[in-house]
Amino acid sequence: MQFNMIIAAIDVEDDLAAGVLRAAHALAQKDGAKLEVVMVWPPLAAYSPTFSGDIAAGAGAVSQAAVEQHREGRGLCKTRLEELIAKHAPGAAATVLDGDAADETGKRAAEVGADLIVAGSHQRGFWGALWRGSASREVVHDAPCAVFLVTRPFAEKLSAGG
Repeated sequence: MQFNMIIAAIDVEDDLAAGVLRAAHALAQKDGAKLEVVMVWPPLAAYSPTFSGDIAAGAGAVSQAAVEQHREGRGLCKTRLEELIAKHAPGAAATVLDGDAADETGKRAAEVGADLIVAGSHQRGFWGALWRGSASREVVHDAPCAVFLVTRPFAEKLSAGG
């Protein structure tokens, strides 16, 4: 099978990000595929201490300072994403999406007609999995295309040049 469009889904703070980028870049080069690297920024409501988005409309207001901090954080994320791409997947496009990582990654893959999504295999740990599940499991379950999960041992093998 030959891939024409690959989405690499990363979190710039994730220690598997470089491995995901290396794997996606190698797959794209092998097939001459386009590569788009996506990072999903969480919605502002996730930062609101009043849980206004989760409980009820108007239950609390998000301060202007919180909005500005959210905007700045998103901008720093985009800068970090571009730095990682330049180092590990030169020539790839960078896209920052907003929302839930698994949902937005799948939507983006469908929008661009991706043949493959490359993502890290991280689990959120016991409590994170209990409350929110595994993002990689959600991507695999709902993906509109094939999914390649990069494990820590595989990422280490790529780093070592193997």
